[in-house]
Amino acid sequence: MGEFVRTDKRRIQTAVLGGADSDEPLMLPMEAIELDAFRRAYEHDSFWCGTLLGGCGGQLTTKLYTDRACHFAHHPDPDGLPHVCGRRSHGVDSADHLYVRSAASAWLAGLGEQATFEYTRTEGAPIGSIVDVRWRHGALRVHLDQTVTPVWDDDVEPVLGTMVPVDRDTLIRRWYVHRLRLNSVGTARHVQIGTEAFARQIEWFALDECEMTERGLSTPAVEKIVQARTAPRPSLWSPGKARKMPEPDARAQALLRRLVYARRIESVPVVKQVCADIEDLTGVDEELQEQLEAAIRHARIWLVEQDEERRKLFDILNTAVNEHKPGRVRRLLMHVNATASEDRTAAESAVYERAATYFASLDDLTRGAVEAEADTEKEAHRAAARVRSALQRLRGYDTYPPDLRPQVEELLQSAASAGELLTRGEARRVEVWKKRAARGPREQLRVARRYWIQQSCPRCNAQQGKDCVLIEGPRSGKPRKDGHNERLQLVLNERKSAQKMARQRKNARQEVVTPAEPMRPVPEAHEHEVSPAGPLQQRPPKADGEGQAKEAGKKTAARLHHQVPRGDWYRMTCPRCHAAPGKLCENDDRVGPSEKRQLPHDERLRRVLQSDDRIGPGEQQKGARDERQHQDPRYARAEPRPPRPRRRERETQETATSAARTWHARDVSCPKCQAGPNSPCVPHGPHQERVEWAKEFTRKLWG
Repeated sequence: MGEFVRTDKRRIQTAVLGGADSDEPLMLPMEAIELDAFRRAYEHDSFWCGTLLGGCGGQLTTKLYTDRACHFAHHPDPDGLPHVCGRRSHGVDSADHLYVRSAASAWLAGLGEQATFEYTRTEGAPIGSIVDVRWRHGALRVHLDQTVTPVWDDDVEPVLGTMVPVDRDTLIRRWYVHRLRLNSVGTARHVQIGTEAFARQIEWFALDECEMTERGLSTPAVEKIVQARTAPRPSLWSPGKARKMPEPDARAQALLRRLVYARRIESVPVVKQVCADIEDLTGVDEELQEQLEAAIRHARIWLVEQDEERRKLFDILNTAVNEHKPGRVRRLLMHVNATASEDRTAAESAVYERAATYFASLDDLTRGAVEAEADTEKEAHRAAARVRSALQRLRGYDTYPPDLRPQVEELLQSAASAGELLTRGEARRVEVWKKRAARGPREQLRVARRYWIQQSCPRCNAQQGKDCVLIEGPRSGKPRKDGHNERLQLVLNERKSAQKMARQRKNARQEVVTPAEPMRPVPEAHEHEVSPAGPLQQRPPKADGEGQAKEAGKKTAARLHHQVPRGDWYRMTCPRCHAAPGKLCENDDRVGPSEKRQLPHDERLRRVLQSDDRIGPGEQQKGARDERQHQDPRYARAEPRPPRPRRRERETQETATSAARTWHARDVSCPKCQAGPNSPCVPHGPHQERVEWAKEFTRKLWG
């Protein structure tokens, strides 16, 4: 499988089952081991580049790879031409609108409703951007991306994807908004609904936990938010209807929580109402009563500060009207509507009416310019939200790998649009990614963790046995997913050095062990062939072909143990180390780690090849005929013909119990940790150098 899956920009990860117009989505697993099970499960089905996916409607096939992601591919064109498909999205989220349709249909069917679905709109949004869900008692519009701006004052309730921004004013005015996300589970995508409110984390729920109420789509978090925003007064006791009231202490704790939430969302009316409820509460424990009094004192101080802020807000609005700044007037009017829409004094109402009249009296050209400025400001806020979302996704990286290129480009573009809306910390993190983008992406090296964990990291100073940690960003000091490239490069450098040393040792041994070409005996010349003594004549230089033949002869001679049957290896005494018949040769040239050679010396094998008792009857007759021809002058030749080489006898490979065998890592000493034979390497062995050393012994023994 390899240790990683390379990015393939051409891959198609989703398709539909049954036909080109099908709305049944399917996701292909990326791993080869999972694709085998996928093929068995869907061996009788067909896959299509569906029209509801924005595809061409052609049939697809599965492609299995071990070095990159498995994916769907179009069937080849009969004419050999490249297939043309206008599908704009190929990833795992390209069929999310179909998964939303399938999940919503099953959920509404459980509620006894039958829904209709639409994937396109008149605004020209591409298919897959929004999904309209309509049934008899309601409607939802799911925004999967930012192509279509949500409409809040409509009969259709918007449900936003995770990448669709929402401004603070909308959260305050609507109390909450719903979001949707899809999680990959096997070859399917599961839908979750989240509820987002101002100053609250998003809470996610399964679709089965949601229901439709008079307020629209509701989750368990909606009940808490509505209960916190609405502060009903305790009903009066009536003799005709007795109702059990909560204990004073429990009610006091609930009021304290509501007071904290009201101050967090900066709701002045709710704070005033909760303070009044606390003052009317009786029968509370003495210690808890002190907490209530302290909370009321702090709330009163906060209300005074809010009144001062409110007075400044109306003063600034009045000044903007006097200075004829329509853009500023528009923004302040929206702020007043969001924070001071209730309990206005006569003076505040007069300022508001004057500002509203001034803005309504603007001509179309000025109002168009103000609206354009407002749109620019709104886009800047959206860009700032995208920057924060991108920084959240990138916080686990302190380098710039190539697969993050789309996210980094989106971050830099959004940061340019956000401008001064980013905080100092966000601007610093954006600047860091800008510098990394200027240097270009850097490929993450791939080395197994059991190797690089034995090294110390020169970048984050992680010791041996410790994982690398992030050195930049808000998560600095947290464990890193992979080791730093500087740490992995140390392992790769060691491997290259070991391979280079192994090649040098191999070349040195070949130069030492390879014997010179055996000298052939010069045939005795007859009397009439004897020439008078004279000076030695220089031989002409050999041609290239002759030199190559000589080198081939040397290689063949170096493998004499393949030419002599194994049973005859030790039949004769070794002329080099004088080992007796039947005894192994001494390892005088250090071929292998043992004191005895696994193969006999070439001189011993050459003596066996040249022995007379290896000549058979047929060769004896041939030798006698050659002797007669040699003695007869008629058969005399200028130069004797070189003897024909014997046919090489092929033997089966040796077993582990024979003299020449295959060496394993446990049979040799480790050159890295100095572990002896049959001893394990420490730590986390066996080391790669030990394995290569054993392979070198085997290659030397078997040629």
